[in-house]
Amino acid sequence: MDDTAETADDAPIYAFKPRMLAAESAFRLGPDSLEWFIGGRPGRVAYPMIARVRLGFRLTNFMGRRYTAEIFPRTGGRMEISSYSARGIIDTANQGAAYRAFISELHRRIAKARGECRFEAGMAAWRFWPSIAVTVAMAIGLVYVLWRGLLGGQLVTGLIVLAVGIMFLWQMAKTVLGNRPRIYSPVAIPEDVLPKN
Repeated sequence: MDDTAETADDAPIYAFKPRMLAAESAFRLGPDSLEWFIGGRPGRVAYPMIARVRLGFRLTNFMGRRYTAEIFPRTGGRMEISSYSARGIIDTANQGAAYRAFISELHRRIAKARGECRFEAGMAAWRFWPSIAVTVAMAIGLVYVLWRGLLGGQLVTGLIVLAVGIMFLWQMAKTVLGNRPRIYSPVAIPEDVLPKN
């Protein structure tokens, strides 16, 4: 991207590295379009030509949340913007505040362009309902294992399985329920799909 053009109009820019060995992805909010430079390739889409935006999050390895925005232009394809940037094999940088500001401004510009964009929060429905089913099945399985352990006189083993299972189910339930599918207005972005300031 041309640094002089960015400075001249003070267009908001957000950059992150999706994986350690991947090239940096950079996004810029131009006056009338979203511009990007991903993997050495530039592109742009006018704000009215953005068909859909989906916000959500995934749990990270350290019980944190990695927020994502998926952008679907009318011409096809999909771009993803993440609140985390890879710095090493297991090292990441949390860019939550910059991500939140950029995504909020993107919503404002799409709304101002008066295009027909659909704003979705959470998982796609085809992923959400199976995730609910898996979570419920795991909860039932946990109760069964605990019950069998108690019947067999394995109280300590049963309690260990219960503790680990409850922690895992709690995190899974937070992810699934926090990512329930819903439609929102670009002027009222749900707080649970944006990082806290």
